[in-house]
Amino acid sequence: MQRRLALERSAPLWLSLRFFLSAPLFALLAGAVLLWQGGPALASRWTPAALAMTHLITLGVLSMVIVGALLQLLPVVAGIDIAAPRLSATVIHLLLCGGTLLLAAAFCWPRPALFRAALAPLVLALGWLLAACAAGLWRARPGPAAAMLTGVRIALLSLFLTLLLGAAMAAALGWTRPLPLARLADLHALWGMPGWIGVLVVAIAYQVIPMFQVTPVYPAALTRTLCPALLALLAANCAAQWSGHWSATPLRALLAAAFALFALVTLSLLARRKRPAPDATTLFWRVSMASLLACAALACAPWDEPRRALLLGLLFLLGFAYSAIVGMLYKIVPFLLWHHWQEMGLARPVPSFRLIITEEAARAQFWSHLGALALLAAAVLWPELARAAALALLAATLFLARNLWRALRLAPTRA
Repeated sequence: MQRRLALERSAPLWLSLRFFLSAPLFALLAGAVLLWQGGPALASRWTPAALAMTHLITLGVLSMVIVGALLQLLPVVAGIDIAAPRLSATVIHLLLCGGTLLLAAAFCWPRPALFRAALAPLVLALGWLLAACAAGLWRARPGPAAAMLTGVRIALLSLFLTLLLGAAMAAALGWTRPLPLARLADLHALWGMPGWIGVLVVAIAYQVIPMFQVTPVYPAALTRTLCPALLALLAANCAAQWSGHWSATPLRALLAAAFALFALVTLSLLARRKRPAPDATTLFWRVSMASLLACAALACAPWDEPRRALLLGLLFLLGFAYSAIVGMLYKIVPFLLWHHWQEMGLARPVPSFRLIITEEAARAQFWSHLGALALLAAAVLWPELARAAALALLAATLFLARNLWRALRLAPTRA
């Protein structure tokens, strides 16, 4: 696994930062929707508010940060150039922000015109991302980052399928066409959550856990086989769901076990890190992996809908993926600012990497995040806690935004 970075190939600072700084705004909107709707929003995963919050998190927070990370990681780690990076970043960011807002509005105030309005910007944003990455990934040769690139390719394929299914449903809602929406929604969630988001977090972890957490590298046998195995299991689960045998098949348990294996290996690596005292990012990763293990257990639990599905989605999106992504932000954002400050060669001294976002600020935000996650999980079971959970999510997100914006104040003025 490659640890050496080609920093001379890093993208301009603001290409990624615009995505990172936008993500907390969409998390705030998700919290505001829950505060507005309260307990009824958590009656099932099909309520308009639950659907709006889900897409604000998946598109506006998780995908937003993932796109920003790819703009930096692919050139620096694997030497892969994004096509027209400045134009691509600007267009994708604007379209993804606008399309996500329109889609959330369409769920909150169901009107065909809003679904039609959301369809074009989201298809263009995610289609542009796929096209911008495709050429470089197609030409990439095997190398030290091959395992990560395999995961990125599988995640982008999952995103393509997620986009097709989501576009079909949005078109059906926008033009009132008859489609099996419930079945398509299950497939959309399968390819979008464990496929696009789950596989990409796994692939990025191969690089950032050893690099930023100073751990041993992931076992070669795992990095070589896990993402292809996840793709095979996703395809098999997709076929089982479409045929109507989803509840009777052990394939769901196998998919859960594959993710659980990744979580256990990651926790083992974190326990062997060379710096014995855990920092805030270590704590975020531990919560992420614990949430993933809880998701694996829930996926196999003989517990009927709707609470199980809602809790499973919450733990996967906010417990697993969001925790990992916030932990990465606390390393990636200071590193980008520090590196670009050095590149500019200014007369004034470069601030210490550890002072751009202090450990105390990151750790305090971690505890607020953990409290919000616990309250949100409790609110799924006891909906009367929904507004308290919403306030906790808003507070934790404001804390994150404050930490990121304070770091930004140290950004080089000619980035």
